[in-house]
Amino acid sequence: MSGAPLSGWPLWWRLLLISALWATSFPVVRLITRSMPPFALSFGRGVAAVLVMLGFALATGAFRGVPRGIWRHGMLLGTTNGWLPNCLISVALISMGAAAVALIQSTTPLFVALLAFAFLPAERPGGRTLAGMAVGFAGIAVILGPQALLGGHGLLAGGLVLLGALSYAAGTIYVRLRQPGSPVALSVGQQAGSAVGAGVMTLFFEPAGAFDQPMEVWGAVLWVGVVGSALPLTLYLALAQRARATDAAMTGYLQPGFAALFAAPLLGEWPEPRVWLGGAVVLLGVWLATGRRERGP
Repeated sequence: MSGAPLSGWPLWWRLLLISALWATSFPVVRLITRSMPPFALSFGRGVAAVLVMLGFALATGAFRGVPRGIWRHGMLLGTTNGWLPNCLISVALISMGAAAVALIQSTTPLFVALLAFAFLPAERPGGRTLAGMAVGFAGIAVILGPQALLGGHGLLAGGLVLLGALSYAAGTIYVRLRQPGSPVALSVGQQAGSAVGAGVMTLFFEPAGAFDQPMEVWGAVLWVGVVGSALPLTLYLALAQRARATDAAMTGYLQPGFAALFAAPLLGEWPEPRVWLGGAVVLLGVWLATGRRERGP
């Protein structure tokens, strides 16, 4: 796609909407993992998402004129932005709170910035972007407090989420670099790749009864697949082709605040005053990172 990268309000409302939709998945997945194994959950999530997106794509004619190569892009993104981070984060959510997982995953923009140095010379972050990222991360730390990372389940769960964040960052760089086009068709391919990968993991690592779940669990899986995956991913794939990679990745900074708010009624984790203070700091960091920046790379 051609044209100047998105900035200002057109960028901001997309960041806020995508972040809010994606953030709903953290507390809901944590609830689901109390009953359903993580790989089976990721498979069900992928199947629900691909069925909905396939129906939408057929109804809107999104496949017309799409080059065959887009399926290769979709299947690759099915790993980087699909089954791999979904499974890693589902496992982490078994032992770590939803808001804490969202906090660690918010390191995605840092990984994007690092990868941009190597793969996107024209979008290498300048001083203002790096300062905004640092402020945003500080705000996320304020939201949850030090106990979120120091209490109980330590390095393993945190390491899994960091690997997931790195995987998401690689997918963002790939989309920005290759510009595959057709976000709806690309999302269908991505969700299909995600479902296949998670299905293989389920067959090898989880019991046959993993899918024997009550209807309320399947309803939650459907929510995560459609509202927490398919919709925000499609919007994000479109954004990643129209905005700088580091700007698009700022969704990672906005998600923890939303996740904390959604976790309050679902998990009984009511936000403390520091959540609102930290949220204000996060928004300041996003404004710094995505606002008018210095000329040059």
